[in-house]
Amino acid sequence: MALTASAKIAIGWAGLIAVGLSSFVVARDSVVQNRRVLMETRARIIEQARREGEEEFRRREQGRKVNSAT
Repeated sequence: MALTASAKIAIGWAGLIAVGLSSFVVARDSVVQNRRVLMETRARIIEQARREGEEEFRRREQGRKVNSAT
């Protein structure tokens, strides 16, 4: 069975659309994964800074208590 010119064009377009949508999904998933990694890193940095700030605050408070006791 021979395909007409319009059938060949339709098959070509269907292939192009399928490849385009697949490429979009792969690119989107890559971007989402990169954002997730960045957000996790940012959260880790913020948590570390918070912990270091609390440790510094405790050290200063202990220093004030020692100085005020003398």
